[in-house]
Parts: sequence; structure tokens; C-alpha cells
Amino acid sequence: MPIDLGRAVSILALAAVAAAPALAAAADCSKGAIPAGPAKGSINGAAFTPDSVTAEVSETSMNNVTYDSYHLFFTSKAGGDFDTTAIVVKGKLPDGKTFRTIPGHDEPQAGNGASEIQGWEVSNKPANYDQTFVFDTNASRQLAFGKRNGNSLPGQIHFCTPADKSSSLAGSFTATLKK
Repeated sequence: MPIDLGRAVSILALAAVAAAPALAAAADCSKGAIPAGPAKGSINGAAFTPDSVTAEVSETSMNNVTYDSYHLFFTSKAGGDFDTTAIVVKGKLPDGKTFRTIPGHDEPQAGNGASEIQGWEVSNKPANYDQTFVFDTNASRQLAFGKRNGNSLPGQIHFCTPADKSSSLAGSFTATLKK
């Protein structure tokens, strides 16, 4: 029986169109359990394991409201870096709070038009790679802080960008607080 080439092409095209949303959909790391174990992941497909985590605490103002800013730096001696910033109304602590970024910049507000998460950046210096929230609105994350102990703030993170950029970070960490 001869194969109807036109029909075969149509069937393949329909199958590709039907599968496209599933293939294009980025993982949503703002949902579900945060993977166990120490934080690790990848930056543009290259393995990334932070050697240190620090949190610079500073004050910032937006829309006539003052916030405490927690700028987290996950750094690797191999040249990879991930940073993200979370804010809380001045005087409130992030301890025990989970911050989320949902794909598409749909973010909970800290107050008066200011997103709880103020951005992120990943870089791999040896590979001359840098990506930020400005150019990728489909990244998602959970950032859950535990209770601080002196200058140590424990937490968990689950961050991911769409598959074509393959950057992620998941697991637990303890940040050293710096003012």
C-alpha cells in the first residue's frame, strides 16, 4: 500500500504542534518541594556548586516605603555566580518567610508596588556568560529562609530558567550576614 506523503506530513505537523506547548513550557520552581541537600545546580549548562553564600543587608526605599534588602551572593571558586535580592518592610525579618517568583514576573508584593524579589543574575566568568531577570521573565524560584543564628541565616532555594538557558540552583544554604 503506497504512503500518502501529504497525509503523513500533515500528521507529523499536527503532532509537532500538539507537543509544542509541553516542550516549550519551562519548569515552575516556585511550586513543590525544594530539593534536599546542599545548594547546587548549573549555569548555562555548566555544573555550579557554590563555595560560599553571603547576604548583604542594606536599606532601600521605593514608592515612599523603606525596606530592608537581603542581597544573596552564591559564589564558586570556579567562576560561577548567582545572586538574588529579597526585600521586607524595614524592621521586619525574612526569617521563616518564603519568597516566590512565578514565570512571567508575577510576583508577590512587599508593599506599595515593590516586588518581594528584586531580581537575579547568573554568570559564568570563564565561559563569558551572563544572564539576568531583565532579559528572562520566565525564570521561577522559591527562596525560603529559616531562623537566623547570630550572623548566619539558613535557607533553601529552588531557582530555574527555561531549558534553553539551563541555569538552576536548588538545595539548602547558610548565608553569612553582612551589613
